[in-house]
Amino acid sequence: MKSTEVYAQLKSELGPWFKSAGFKRAKGLLSWSRPQGEMHIVIWCQISQDGFDKYAGSGFVVECQRSSEPLIGMNQSRRERLGKFLSAQERIDAWHIQNNIISSLNPPPQNFHALRISPKISAWYLAKFDPVILPYAENEDIWFRHHTPEDVFTWAKFILRKLPTMIEDIESWG
Repeated sequence: MKSTEVYAQLKSELGPWFKSAGFKRAKGLLSWSRPQGEMHIVIWCQISQDGFDKYAGSGFVVECQRSSEPLIGMNQSRRERLGKFLSAQERIDAWHIQNNIISSLNPPPQNFHALRISPKISAWYLAKFDPVILPYAENEDIWFRHHTPEDVFTWAKFILRKLPTMIEDIESWG
C-alpha cells in the first residue's frame, strides 16, 4: 500500500471520530487539533519512512501532543506516542494484532535484492517477519504494521477504542 493510500484510509476511518469530538484537520501529515484553553491537543499518524515493501509491508505510529500551537512536532510541548496510553490488556491486544499481521506476511524469495546485500542487511530485513516475542512493555514504542487495507482497518478500530481515554489523559497534562 502506498503511503497516500494508508493516509486516505486512516483519514476515512478516524476522521469522523475526530470531527465528532471537536477536532479539525491540522497542518502536516495526517493530523487533527483541538484547542484546550490556551493550548492545543494535536494528534497525528506518521507512516514509517522505510516505505512500503511488497513482502514486509510497512508501519505507522500515532503521536499526540499538547502545545501552544496546533502544529505537529512543536518544541515547547509535551509529546507522547499512543503506546504510552495503553493499559496492560491493551498492550496485549496490540501484541496479538501485530503478530497476526506479521504471521500473514509471505517472506521474500531467496533471490530478493535485500537478501543479497550483506548478511547484516539480510538479518535486519528477515527480522521483519519474526513475531514479537513478548507483549509490549509499558511505554514501549509501537509501530502498527500493515500489509493490506484490512490490516489498516484493524488498527483503526483499535485506535478508535483508545482515543476517548487518550484524549482525557492529554487534557489532564499540566
